[in-house]
This record gives sequence, structure tokens and C-alpha cells, in this order.
Amino acid sequence: MNKSLIVTLSVVALALVSPEQSQSQGTFQNLDFESARIILDPSSPYYPNAVNATNALPGWTVSGSVTGPDVFYDDVSLGAPAISIHDANDPFGLTPIQGRYSVYIQGSGSDTGIAQTGQIPFGIQSLTFWSQFTRVDVTFNGQTIPYVSIGSGSNYTIYGGDISAFAGQTGQLSFSGNGGYLDNIQFSDQRIPEPGIFGLSVLGTLLLGGRVLRRRQ
Repeated sequence: MNKSLIVTLSVVALALVSPEQSQSQGTFQNLDFESARIILDPSSPYYPNAVNATNALPGWTVSGSVTGPDVFYDDVSLGAPAISIHDANDPFGLTPIQGRYSVYIQGSGSDTGIAQTGQIPFGIQSLTFWSQFTRVDVTFNGQTIPYVSIGSGSNYTIYGGDISAFAGQTGQLSFSGNGGYLDNIQFSDQRIPEPGIFGLSVLGTLLLGGRVLRRRQ
């Protein structure tokens, strides 16, 4: 079997099932958490593993965290609800999903999470994000955004949900719940594939690949 052909087919399959990301983020900011300013907070009881939330997560507010106005830096809670930010120096193996920083929500329900108020761009169809071990609720203005897995990378799953009903609106986008390691939140002008279409796209790609291989043989 030709290895280059396998790689090509894999890329084609991913392109068929993964939405193309829109560059427009409306008035939302820091959706990839790369604007973090890691300034340790010596007044925190969790020092030297705490950073004020306004520095760690510009644009976002945090709720339900045991650290109060701070978030953990390269540290995790031993069971209590908490928000933490992680970079390549993390001793627990929570390496960033992409870029320099990713955010971990350790919750005990819907009270623990991160939120930001902004305007969703006009013409937007979907919201996507990358995550590991996701058990979070995504809402906009209190309305739940159901999401499904639409792809994957080496250490993350790509999730997407239909947000077209809120395009052009201003409101609060929230990620909260029992646990999730998050990064690369995006608005997209592409629709999330229906589950049936998703499966058919993969099946069609595999059948096409099989035909090409048989011809080559």
C-alpha cells in the first residue's frame, strides 16, 4: 500500500469532516488564551502557583474556583473546583493543546467555568473548540449550545456546535461544568456536518481510496 496515498486520503477525510475556521471573532478576544500575562500573585495563599485571573485570562471572567480572583498556574486542584492555565512547564503532563497556553476547568457542576461577553459576528454558523477529556457545558446568553466531535488531532478532539441562531447578537459565551482542557475556540462560517452526513463523508472517502488502491494494484 502506497504510504503517500494513505496520507493524502487522511488529509482529504479530515477536510471533509472538519469545518473551515473563520478568522472573524467579532468583539470576543483571547479565544486561544495566548494573551496570558503570567505574573505570580504573592498575596495569594496559593503562591507561587497562582496568577490573578485578569492577567492570566484577559477578556474572560472566572467563577466557582477555589482560588477566588486567581487561577492556578501549572497546578491543579486536589478535588476542589478550580480554573488553571498551563504552559510547557506544567509538571502534571497538561501540555498546551496548541500555542503557549491552554485552560483547564476542574468543576463540580455548572458553577465553575469561564465566561466572556461579546458580539458574535454576522453570518456565523458554528462554534468550534479543541479539548481533552471534555465534560463542559457551552452556553450563549444562558442557552445551551449542543456540540459533537467533528475531528481530532494528536492530543485533542475538535468539537463543534451550531450557533447560527445567535449570529450578530451580543451576549455571554460560557464554558462551565465538571471538567475540560480547552483551547482554540473559534467562530466559523461553515455549518457543522449532520451526524449522517459526517459518516457518509468518511465512508465515501474510504470507498474512493479503496478504488484507487485496487486500480494501482
